[in-house]
Amino acid sequence: MKDYDIKISIVVPSFNEEKNISRCLDSILDQTFKNLEVICVDDNSTDSTFDIIKEYSLKDNRIKPFKNPSKGVSSARNFGVENSCGDYIGFVDSDDFIQPQMYEFLLRAISENNCELVTCRYEKTSQIKKKIFQYNCRECFAEEFINFFDSDFVAKNELTLTSACMKLISRKLIEKCESFSKYKIGEDTIYCADLWIKAGKVFLVDCPLYCYYTNTESVSYTEVWHQKWFDLIETRFIAYEKFKQLKNSVTSSFYLERGMKLLLSYRFNIKGTENENKFKKPIKNYFKKYLKVYLKCSDISSKNKLFVSVFSFFPFLYTAFRKMTDSTL
Repeated sequence: MKDYDIKISIVVPSFNEEKNISRCLDSILDQTFKNLEVICVDDNSTDSTFDIIKEYSLKDNRIKPFKNPSKGVSSARNFGVENSCGDYIGFVDSDDFIQPQMYEFLLRAISENNCELVTCRYEKTSQIKKKIFQYNCRECFAEEFINFFDSDFVAKNELTLTSACMKLISRKLIEKCESFSKYKIGEDTIYCADLWIKAGKVFLVDCPLYCYYTNTESVSYTEVWHQKWFDLIETRFIAYEKFKQLKNSVTSSFYLERGMKLLLSYRFNIKGTENENKFKKPIKNYFKKYLKVYLKCSDISSKNKLFVSVFSFFPFLYTAFRKMTDSTL
């Protein structure tokens, strides 16, 4: 199949993004690769988001407006895939934007390497600026985007591994993988783990083509300690189980450690709240299921094993530790 015969479907879920949706859609319509459709799935917005999408669809028939009321981002993405017709599928969040060469470069990587999954780098930004890049592509591996000891490195690289939005995926691969799960936070990690496992070789376009717009009003900021945040714990352990299927154990170990440390943090943060009793037993069950596995994991340092094991058995010590460290920040 020649590149000019190929069609790309871009799925854009939206909810109350009237301030950002135009920026997102403009960046997609400005792509140097033109044979695409934009599946916009609105989750029952209460502002003018869907009206703006409909106005765009009247000006450019590549934009297809849909409603999938009050079912969440995962359902919106699944709905978008089901209603798409492209040979390859990408995802863009409605508060983000992309650089003009993104899908041209991702498709080129797929064509040149005869693969089913490519990813690119990203930058977190609050500035809208078009950039021109030189094409640079290579094979990549899951473990190169995570680090046990460098949180800044993880913050700058992990989404290349775990976000659906930096990917171009063949429809054949999507059909072999699970749909987006019900989780409100962390659902991308599970979905992408499935992609990495079943894709075989994965290639990286080594340019920051996706712009993750830093928005302090988003769900990830305003609801981080709400009930939905427990989803993040569950998805870390699911990611651990999934990444175990890869030949290299480093990535799975990373998510096992993430899960164990999140248990400690969440147990501390819900103390005295309405969620304390609700999640007390699930937290205990996770410790029971994974602590021994964690302590036997060769990829995890002895220092971290000691940290987790002591604080899991003696929560009051973790409380003292957090109060001490938080007061020094």
